[in-house]
Amino acid sequence: MASRITFQSGSIDLPPIPNSGYAQSVTSSRLEALSQPRRAIYYKGDRPGPIWPVRQSAMQAGCSARLEQLGQPKTLNNQYYFDRTAYMMVTRGAQSAEPSTRLQQLSQPLPRKQVQEYKESEWGQTFPVSDNTKKATASARVEQLAEAKGYNKFFRDEKPIQWNVPVGALKATANLRLQQMSRPRSRTMIKDDFDPYKVSLAARRVHATPRVEELCVPVPRKVRSKKV
Repeated sequence: MASRITFQSGSIDLPPIPNSGYAQSVTSSRLEALSQPRRAIYYKGDRPGPIWPVRQSAMQAGCSARLEQLGQPKTLNNQYYFDRTAYMMVTRGAQSAEPSTRLQQLSQPLPRKQVQEYKESEWGQTFPVSDNTKKATASARVEQLAEAKGYNKFFRDEKPIQWNVPVGALKATANLRLQQMSRPRSRTMIKDDFDPYKVSLAARRVHATPRVEELCVPVPRKVRSKKV
């Protein structure tokens, strides 16, 4: 009995199978071998526990001289010093020592000067102001340079938020042309077949004026000659 399989593009006939109403597939030996799961050859399972039997030969094994040398812990350097403890012994000489006159002078804080009379830098130097500098007067030129820069003659202050509107602006009426331009464009005026890249015949026949042609010429100093 032959069976038929129908597809969207056509149909095919399967070979007839005796005493059966459906097709049977036969797998080759090579395909069956490839379908088998992969087996681990050298796989060893986990140890049953942390304690396991040790062989007698491993218990009686001896280490070589090189292995004993490698097993020694690393020693500290000859110049290594351990950390000093928080409690230390102070010598009797340090306890009874007295500072010198120079050391006492350096330990004194720097005296603060009057800010109005002295200018102290970050290093502690002082620069006193002389009496002639205190009594000096500025010249006419210095006073002129010290004046603040004035505004331009065309400068105008910002307009206040509220201002008076003239009567003429309140009673003004828009003309017919202004009303036409202020009216929004109607959707019925939009053309669906409008082509923005289409050039009209009048634009094709136009000629540039001598002034336009003069402006189109590049600047001579920016023109570079081609290398041959």
